[in-house]
Amino acid sequence: MKSKILSGTGIFFLLFILFFPLSFMGSFQKETTLFFWGDLTEWLVANVFKRNHVRTDFSSDSISMFVLTAVLLILSLLTTVLIRRKYIGKILYYSKEIIVLYLAVVLMEYGFDKVFKAQFYLPEPNILYSRFGNLHKDILFWSTMGTSRFYSISAGVLELLAALLILFRTTRIPGLLLSAGILINIFLINIGFDISVKLFSAVLLSMVLFALNDEWIPLYRFFILKQETRLKVNKETDSKLQPFWVFFKTAFVGLSLAAILFPYVNTGNYNDDRAERPFLHGAFRNLDENSDIQYVFFHRNSYLILMDKNERMTDFHYTFDAKDHLILEDDRNRKTKVDYVYHKKDSLLTLRFGEYTITGKELNWRKMNALQPLFHAAIEDAE
Repeated sequence: MKSKILSGTGIFFLLFILFFPLSFMGSFQKETTLFFWGDLTEWLVANVFKRNHVRTDFSSDSISMFVLTAVLLILSLLTTVLIRRKYIGKILYYSKEIIVLYLAVVLMEYGFDKVFKAQFYLPEPNILYSRFGNLHKDILFWSTMGTSRFYSISAGVLELLAALLILFRTTRIPGLLLSAGILINIFLINIGFDISVKLFSAVLLSMVLFALNDEWIPLYRFFILKQETRLKVNKETDSKLQPFWVFFKTAFVGLSLAAILFPYVNTGNYNDDRAERPFLHGAFRNLDENSDIQYVFFHRNSYLILMDKNERMTDFHYTFDAKDHLILEDDRNRKTKVDYVYHKKDSLLTLRFGEYTITGKELNWRKMNALQPLFHAAIEDAE
Protein backbone atom coordinates (compact mmCIF):
# COMPACT_ATOMS: atom_id res chain seq x y z
CA MET A 1 0.00 0.00 0.00
CA LYS A 2 2.80 2.39 0.92
CA SER A 3 4.61 1.73 -2.37
CA LYS A 4 1.38 2.38 -4.29
CA ILE A 5 0.92 5.74 -2.56
CA LEU A 6 4.52 6.69 -3.20
CA SER A 7 4.31 5.72 -6.88
CA GLY A 8 1.10 7.75 -7.23
CA THR A 9 2.84 10.71 -5.62
CA GLY A 10 5.76 10.33 -8.01
CA ILE A 11 3.40 10.23 -11.00
CA PHE A 12 1.64 13.38 -9.79
CA PHE A 13 4.96 15.23 -9.51
CA LEU A 14 5.94 14.08 -13.02
CA LEU A 15 2.65 15.39 -14.42
CA PHE A 16 3.12 18.66 -12.54
CA ILE A 17 6.65 19.03 -13.94
CA LEU A 18 5.34 18.38 -17.43
CA PHE A 19 2.41 20.79 -17.36
CA PHE A 20 3.30 23.60 -14.94
CA PRO A 21 4.70 26.35 -17.21
CA LEU A 22 8.13 27.72 -16.29
CA SER A 23 8.55 31.17 -17.81
CA PHE A 24 12.26 30.85 -18.58
CA MET A 25 11.56 27.76 -20.70
CA GLY A 26 9.65 29.86 -23.24
CA SER A 27 6.03 29.54 -24.35
CA PHE A 28 6.09 25.92 -25.56
CA GLN A 29 5.22 24.41 -22.18
CA LYS A 30 2.36 26.86 -21.62
CA GLU A 31 0.96 26.24 -25.10
CA THR A 32 1.18 22.47 -24.54
CA THR A 33 -0.69 22.77 -21.25
CA LEU A 34 -3.37 24.92 -22.88
CA PHE A 35 -3.73 22.40 -25.70
CA PHE A 36 -4.26 19.44 -23.36
CA TRP A 37 -6.05 21.06 -20.43
CA GLY A 38 -7.25 24.53 -21.45
CA ASP A 39 -10.81 23.62 -22.49
CA LEU A 40 -11.34 21.20 -19.59
CA THR A 41 -10.05 23.72 -17.07
CA GLU A 42 -12.29 26.50 -18.42
CA TRP A 43 -15.31 24.17 -18.32
CA LEU A 44 -14.62 23.07 -14.73
CA VAL A 45 -14.08 26.64 -13.57
CA ALA A 46 -17.31 27.85 -15.18
CA ASN A 47 -19.62 24.89 -14.43
CA VAL A 48 -18.24 23.32 -11.23
CA PHE A 49 -16.68 26.25 -9.42
CA LYS A 50 -19.10 28.83 -10.89
CA ARG A 51 -16.40 31.40 -11.55
CA ASN A 52 -16.45 33.79 -14.49
CA HIS A 53 -13.71 35.91 -16.07
CA VAL A 54 -10.92 33.68 -14.74
CA ARG A 55 -7.45 33.88 -16.30
CA THR A 56 -6.42 30.58 -17.87
CA ASP A 57 -2.65 30.99 -17.90
CA PHE A 58 -1.85 28.32 -15.25
CA SER A 59 0.30 30.68 -13.21
CA SER A 60 0.85 29.76 -9.57
CA ASP A 61 -2.06 30.54 -7.24
CA SER A 62 -4.44 31.17 -10.14
CA ILE A 63 -7.77 29.34 -10.07
CA SER A 64 -6.84 27.64 -13.35
CA MET A 65 -3.69 26.22 -11.73
CA PHE A 66 -5.58 25.01 -8.65
CA VAL A 67 -8.08 23.24 -10.91
CA LEU A 68 -5.35 21.76 -13.09
CA THR A 69 -3.48 20.53 -10.01
CA ALA A 70 -6.64 18.77 -8.81
CA VAL A 71 -7.13 17.20 -12.27
CA LEU A 72 -3.52 15.98 -12.34
CA LEU A 73 -3.88 14.57 -8.84
CA ILE A 74 -6.99 12.58 -9.85
CA LEU A 75 -5.27 11.40 -13.02
CA SER A 76 -2.23 10.22 -11.05
CA LEU A 77 -4.48 8.28 -8.64
CA LEU A 78 -6.28 6.57 -11.53
CA THR A 79 -2.96 5.74 -13.18
CA THR A 80 -1.66 4.25 -9.93
CA VAL A 81 -4.58 1.82 -9.79
CA LEU A 82 -3.67 0.45 -13.21
CA ILE A 83 0.06 0.02 -12.53
CA ARG A 84 1.33 -3.49 -11.98
CA ARG A 85 3.34 -4.03 -8.83
CA LYS A 86 6.48 -5.09 -10.73
CA TYR A 87 6.79 -1.61 -12.28
CA ILE A 88 6.49 0.34 -9.03
CA GLY A 89 10.22 0.18 -8.24
CA LYS A 90 11.20 1.65 -11.61
CA ILE A 91 8.53 4.35 -11.35
CA LEU A 92 9.81 5.38 -7.92
CA TYR A 93 13.42 5.41 -9.08
CA TYR A 94 12.92 7.45 -12.25
CA SER A 95 10.35 9.79 -10.72
CA LYS A 96 12.83 10.67 -7.95
CA GLU A 97 15.64 11.17 -10.45
CA ILE A 98 13.52 13.46 -12.64
CA ILE A 99 12.27 15.37 -9.60
CA VAL A 100 15.85 15.93 -8.45
CA LEU A 101 16.79 17.26 -11.91
CA TYR A 102 13.76 19.54 -11.89
CA LEU A 103 14.58 20.87 -8.42
CA ALA A 104 18.17 21.55 -9.51
CA VAL A 105 17.02 23.52 -12.56
CA VAL A 106 14.46 25.56 -10.59
CA LEU A 107 17.04 26.35 -7.91
CA MET A 108 19.51 27.39 -10.61
CA GLU A 109 16.91 29.68 -12.18
CA TYR A 110 16.06 31.45 -8.93
CA GLY A 111 19.69 31.37 -7.80
CA PHE A 112 21.01 33.18 -10.88
CA ASP A 113 18.07 35.60 -10.77
CA LYS A 114 19.11 36.58 -7.26
CA VAL A 115 22.84 36.74 -8.02
CA PHE A 116 22.20 39.02 -10.99
CA LYS A 117 19.57 41.02 -9.02
CA ALA A 118 16.74 40.16 -11.40
CA GLN A 119 14.33 38.71 -8.81
CA PHE A 120 14.69 41.13 -5.90
CA TYR A 121 14.99 44.12 -8.19
CA LEU A 122 15.59 47.70 -7.12
CA PRO A 123 12.32 49.35 -5.96
CA GLU A 124 10.72 51.62 -8.52
CA PRO A 125 10.48 55.36 -7.73
CA ASN A 126 6.70 55.21 -7.17
CA ILE A 127 7.28 52.62 -4.41
CA LEU A 128 10.10 54.62 -2.81
CA TYR A 129 7.90 57.73 -2.54
CA SER A 130 4.93 55.85 -1.07
CA ARG A 131 4.29 55.72 2.65
CA PHE A 132 5.15 52.43 4.35
CA GLY A 133 1.63 51.85 5.66
CA ASN A 134 -0.01 52.30 2.28
CA LEU A 135 1.84 49.44 0.61
CA HIS A 136 0.68 45.84 0.45
CA LYS A 137 2.73 43.28 2.34
CA ASP A 138 4.00 41.50 -0.76
CA ILE A 139 5.26 44.78 -2.27
CA LEU A 140 6.83 45.72 1.06
CA PHE A 141 8.73 42.44 1.25
CA TRP A 142 9.84 42.51 -2.38
CA SER A 143 10.94 46.13 -2.16
CA THR A 144 12.85 45.63 1.10
CA MET A 145 14.73 42.64 -0.31
CA GLY A 146 15.48 44.67 -3.43
CA THR A 147 17.38 47.32 -1.48
CA SER A 148 20.13 44.85 -0.48
CA ARG A 149 22.35 43.46 -3.18
CA PHE A 150 24.42 41.59 -0.58
CA TYR A 151 21.40 39.63 0.66
CA SER A 152 20.22 38.90 -2.87
CA ILE A 153 23.62 37.52 -3.93
CA SER A 154 24.01 35.51 -0.71
CA ALA A 155 20.58 33.90 -1.06
CA GLY A 156 21.28 33.15 -4.72
CA VAL A 157 24.62 31.51 -3.96
CA LEU A 158 22.94 29.22 -1.40
CA GLU A 159 20.35 28.15 -3.96
CA LEU A 160 23.03 27.52 -6.58
CA LEU A 161 25.02 25.49 -4.03
CA ALA A 162 21.95 23.37 -3.25
CA ALA A 163 21.36 22.81 -6.99
CA LEU A 164 24.97 21.72 -7.49
CA LEU A 165 24.93 19.34 -4.53
CA ILE A 166 21.75 17.50 -5.54
CA LEU A 167 23.03 16.88 -9.06
CA PHE A 168 25.68 14.48 -7.75
CA ARG A 169 24.67 11.28 -6.03
CA THR A 170 27.40 11.43 -3.35
CA THR A 171 26.29 14.91 -2.18
CA ARG A 172 22.58 14.60 -2.94
CA ILE A 173 21.35 14.13 0.63
CA PRO A 174 23.12 17.25 2.01
CA GLY A 175 21.88 19.12 -1.05
CA LEU A 176 18.29 18.01 -0.48
CA LEU A 177 18.48 18.95 3.21
CA LEU A 178 19.80 22.39 2.25
CA SER A 179 17.03 22.66 -0.37
CA ALA A 180 14.44 21.73 2.26
CA GLY A 181 15.65 24.54 4.53
CA ILE A 182 15.59 27.04 1.65
CA LEU A 183 12.12 26.02 0.49
CA ILE A 184 10.62 25.96 3.99
CA ASN A 185 11.76 29.55 4.40
CA ILE A 186 10.40 30.51 0.96
CA PHE A 187 7.04 28.83 1.63
CA LEU A 188 6.65 30.61 4.98
CA ILE A 189 7.55 33.94 3.35
CA ASN A 190 4.95 33.36 0.64
CA ILE A 191 2.29 32.59 3.25
CA GLY A 192 3.29 35.37 5.65
CA PHE A 193 3.56 38.10 3.01
CA ASP A 194 0.77 36.83 0.72
CA ILE A 195 3.08 36.33 -2.25
CA SER A 196 1.42 34.57 -5.16
CA VAL A 197 3.64 31.52 -5.54
CA LYS A 198 2.28 29.61 -2.55
CA LEU A 199 1.18 26.58 -4.56
CA PHE A 200 4.43 26.31 -6.52
CA SER A 201 6.64 26.64 -3.43
CA ALA A 202 4.49 24.08 -1.56
CA VAL A 203 4.86 21.59 -4.43
CA LEU A 204 8.63 22.18 -4.61
CA LEU A 205 8.95 21.56 -0.86
CA SER A 206 6.84 18.40 -1.20
CA MET A 207 9.16 17.22 -3.99
CA VAL A 208 12.17 17.58 -1.70
CA LEU A 209 10.44 15.59 1.04
CA PHE A 210 9.51 12.92 -1.51
CA ALA A 211 13.07 12.72 -2.82
CA LEU A 212 14.26 12.17 0.77
CA ASN A 213 11.67 9.47 1.46
CA ASP A 214 14.17 6.60 1.88
CA GLU A 215 16.48 8.67 4.07
CA TRP A 216 14.14 9.97 6.78
CA ILE A 217 14.62 7.04 9.17
CA PRO A 218 18.44 6.90 8.78
CA LEU A 219 18.61 10.68 9.20
CA TYR A 220 16.46 10.45 12.35
CA ARG A 221 18.77 7.81 13.78
CA PHE A 222 21.86 9.88 12.93
CA PHE A 223 20.73 13.35 14.06
CA ILE A 224 18.29 12.52 16.88
CA LEU A 225 19.40 9.15 18.27
CA LYS A 226 23.11 9.83 17.58
CA GLN A 227 23.50 6.36 16.10
CA GLU A 228 26.05 5.44 13.45
CA THR A 229 24.16 5.17 10.20
CA ARG A 230 25.08 4.20 6.67
CA LEU A 231 22.85 5.67 3.97
CA LYS A 232 21.98 3.35 1.11
CA VAL A 233 22.56 4.42 -2.46
CA ASN A 234 19.65 3.41 -4.66
CA LYS A 235 21.00 2.35 -8.05
CA GLU A 236 18.92 1.43 -11.04
CA THR A 237 19.61 -2.19 -11.98
CA ASP A 238 18.76 -1.88 -15.68
CA SER A 239 22.22 -1.10 -17.02
CA LYS A 240 20.94 -0.95 -20.62
CA LEU A 241 19.15 2.32 -19.88
CA GLN A 242 22.02 3.95 -18.04
CA PRO A 243 23.80 5.49 -21.08
CA PHE A 244 20.51 6.98 -22.27
CA TRP A 245 19.71 8.23 -18.78
CA VAL A 246 23.13 9.88 -18.37
CA PHE A 247 22.72 11.57 -21.78
CA PHE A 248 19.22 12.77 -20.88
CA LYS A 249 20.34 14.26 -17.55
CA THR A 250 23.33 15.99 -19.09
CA ALA A 251 21.29 17.38 -22.00
CA PHE A 252 18.42 18.54 -19.76
CA VAL A 253 20.65 20.34 -17.29
CA GLY A 254 22.82 21.81 -20.05
CA LEU A 255 19.91 23.12 -22.12
CA SER A 256 18.16 24.47 -19.02
CA LEU A 257 21.32 26.26 -17.91
CA ALA A 258 21.68 27.77 -21.39
CA ALA A 259 18.07 28.99 -21.28
CA ILE A 260 18.59 30.50 -17.82
CA LEU A 261 21.83 32.30 -18.66
CA PHE A 262 21.05 33.38 -22.24
CA PRO A 263 19.13 36.58 -21.32
CA TYR A 264 22.01 37.76 -19.13
CA VAL A 265 24.70 36.93 -21.67
CA ASN A 266 22.64 38.43 -24.50
CA THR A 267 22.13 41.77 -22.71
CA GLY A 268 25.40 41.83 -20.78
CA ASN A 269 23.39 42.80 -17.70
CA TYR A 270 24.77 41.01 -14.64
CA ASN A 271 23.52 43.55 -12.08
CA ASP A 272 19.98 44.74 -12.70
CA ASP A 273 20.45 47.61 -10.24
CA ARG A 274 22.74 49.24 -12.80
CA ALA A 275 20.81 48.26 -15.92
CA GLU A 276 20.00 51.12 -18.25
CA ARG A 277 16.56 52.62 -17.58
CA PRO A 278 14.35 54.07 -20.33
CA PHE A 279 14.21 57.77 -21.14
CA LEU A 280 12.35 59.84 -18.51
CA HIS A 281 12.46 56.98 -16.01
CA GLY A 282 12.29 58.38 -12.49
CA ALA A 283 10.29 60.64 -10.19
CA PHE A 284 9.08 64.21 -10.74
CA ARG A 285 7.54 66.40 -8.03
CA ASN A 286 4.75 68.69 -9.21
CA LEU A 287 5.78 72.33 -8.67
CA ASP A 288 2.15 73.48 -8.45
CA GLU A 289 1.32 73.08 -4.76
CA ASN A 290 -2.36 73.77 -5.43
CA SER A 291 -2.64 70.80 -7.75
CA ASP A 292 -4.08 67.53 -6.50
CA ILE A 293 -1.27 65.66 -8.34
CA GLN A 294 1.82 65.47 -6.14
CA TYR A 295 4.19 63.24 -8.13
CA VAL A 296 4.64 61.93 -11.65
CA PHE A 297 6.56 58.66 -12.04
CA PHE A 298 7.91 56.91 -15.10
CA HIS A 299 8.17 53.17 -14.48
CA ARG A 300 10.79 51.08 -16.28
CA ASN A 301 8.06 48.91 -17.81
CA SER A 302 6.64 51.86 -19.76
CA TYR A 303 4.05 53.05 -17.26
CA LEU A 304 3.34 56.66 -16.37
CA ILE A 305 1.99 56.91 -12.84
CA LEU A 306 0.26 59.93 -11.28
CA MET A 307 0.18 60.08 -7.47
CA ASP A 308 -2.18 62.51 -5.73
CA LYS A 309 -1.79 63.99 -2.26
CA ASN A 310 -3.65 61.04 -0.72
CA GLU A 311 -1.19 58.68 -2.44
CA ARG A 312 -3.81 57.29 -4.77
CA MET A 313 -2.11 56.23 -7.99
CA THR A 314 -3.41 56.25 -11.55
CA ASP A 315 -1.28 54.46 -14.10
CA PHE A 316 -1.15 54.52 -17.89
CA HIS A 317 0.89 52.47 -20.30
CA TYR A 318 2.81 54.89 -22.47
CA THR A 319 4.58 54.90 -25.81
CA PHE A 320 6.54 57.63 -27.55
CA ASP A 321 4.50 58.80 -30.51
CA ALA A 322 7.03 61.40 -31.61
CA LYS A 323 9.87 63.45 -30.22
CA ASP A 324 7.56 65.50 -28.00
CA HIS A 325 4.42 63.35 -27.76
CA LEU A 326 3.33 60.46 -25.54
CA ILE A 327 0.40 58.13 -26.13
CA LEU A 328 -1.17 57.08 -22.81
CA GLU A 329 -3.43 54.03 -22.62
CA ASP A 330 -5.58 53.28 -19.55
CA ASP A 331 -6.89 49.92 -18.33
CA ARG A 332 -9.91 50.25 -20.64
CA ASN A 333 -7.68 50.66 -23.70
CA ARG A 334 -8.64 54.31 -24.08
CA LYS A 335 -5.80 56.34 -25.58
CA THR A 336 -4.80 59.93 -24.90
CA LYS A 337 -2.17 62.05 -26.63
CA VAL A 338 0.04 64.06 -24.26
CA ASP A 339 2.61 66.71 -25.18
CA TYR A 340 5.78 66.79 -23.14
CA VAL A 341 8.89 68.95 -22.86
CA TYR A 342 11.92 67.85 -20.88
CA HIS A 343 14.78 70.21 -20.04
CA LYS A 344 17.74 68.14 -18.93
CA LYS A 345 19.73 71.19 -17.80
CA ASP A 346 17.26 72.19 -15.06
CA SER A 347 15.59 68.72 -14.76
CA LEU A 348 12.13 70.08 -15.52
CA LEU A 349 9.38 68.08 -17.21
CA THR A 350 6.20 69.65 -18.59
CA LEU A 351 3.20 67.45 -19.46
CA ARG A 352 0.16 68.92 -21.26
CA PHE A 353 -3.06 66.92 -20.84
CA GLY A 354 -5.21 69.09 -23.11
CA GLU A 355 -5.80 72.28 -21.12
CA TYR A 356 -4.27 70.82 -17.95
CA THR A 357 -0.51 71.19 -17.48
CA ILE A 358 1.87 69.59 -14.99
CA THR A 359 5.38 70.91 -14.50
CA GLY A 360 7.56 68.61 -12.42
CA LYS A 361 11.06 68.82 -10.98
CA GLU A 362 13.09 65.63 -11.34
CA LEU A 363 14.12 64.03 -8.03
CA ASN A 364 17.30 62.04 -7.42
CA TRP A 365 15.56 58.92 -6.15
CA ARG A 366 18.79 56.90 -6.07
CA LYS A 367 20.01 59.09 -3.20
CA MET A 368 17.18 58.04 -0.89
CA ASN A 369 18.24 56.44 2.41
CA ALA A 370 16.81 53.01 1.56
CA LEU A 371 19.15 52.65 -1.41
CA GLN A 372 22.39 53.57 0.32
CA PRO A 373 24.89 50.68 0.80
CA LEU A 374 25.29 51.26 4.53
CA PHE A 375 26.97 48.85 6.95
CA HIS A 376 27.64 49.49 10.64
CA ALA A 377 29.90 47.13 12.60
CA ALA A 378 28.98 48.81 15.88
CA ILE A 379 25.63 50.19 16.96
CA GLU A 380 27.25 53.45 18.00
CA ASP A 381 28.24 54.07 14.37
CA ALA A 382 24.58 53.97 13.32
CA GLU A 383 23.53 56.75 15.65
